[in-house]
Amino acid sequence: MSLAPEHGVATKLNLGCGFDKREGWLNVDNFAACEPDRLLDLETTPWDLPSDAFEHVLLKHVLEHVGAAFPVFASVMQELYRVTAPGGIVEIHVPHIRHDSYWTDPTHVRPFTLETFQMFSKRANRDWAQSKANVSLIALMIDVDFELEHAEQTYEAEWSRKLRAGEVSPAELYEISRSRWNVAREIQVRLRAVK
Repeated sequence: MSLAPEHGVATKLNLGCGFDKREGWLNVDNFAACEPDRLLDLETTPWDLPSDAFEHVLLKHVLEHVGAAFPVFASVMQELYRVTAPGGIVEIHVPHIRHDSYWTDPTHVRPFTLETFQMFSKRANRDWAQSKANVSLIALMIDVDFELEHAEQTYEAEWSRKLRAGEVSPAELYEISRSRWNVAREIQVRLRAVK
């Protein structure tokens, strides 16, 4: 199995690359027309990729397309954890659940909120278990451990302008996005693999 796009062994993995192929990365997709470095169906596990090999993994508008059934989604997250190097970064972009772009695409099967990504942290799971919180302890259930290092929402142009102009604070805008449609467009998170 070759991990070398053109310039040596890739330590960066672009999962579900589509037509956004990146130089120096191993670009993987299941859509042959985009000519990825490797064809791979993420829902078919285990992946034909080495363990602990990738220091940076990018999933840009990918996770919302996989794992309509939780066992399939769990397998995808387990494989993502397996191939990420200890301390490696996983960067994820998904559409916001309250944006039309999520609901417009009939291939979107899994919604996310900012809070969803905390569920992949064993530290957070243990804290919730200790406090008897009514939360699924996914990291403990499926044996993955991703610490959420950064999370943000991107906003529609009108709301971004209001934020820059000081017409609304970041906290106010976040609260608005929790109840109004088409305010937040995308969720972007950075996870670190704890191994």
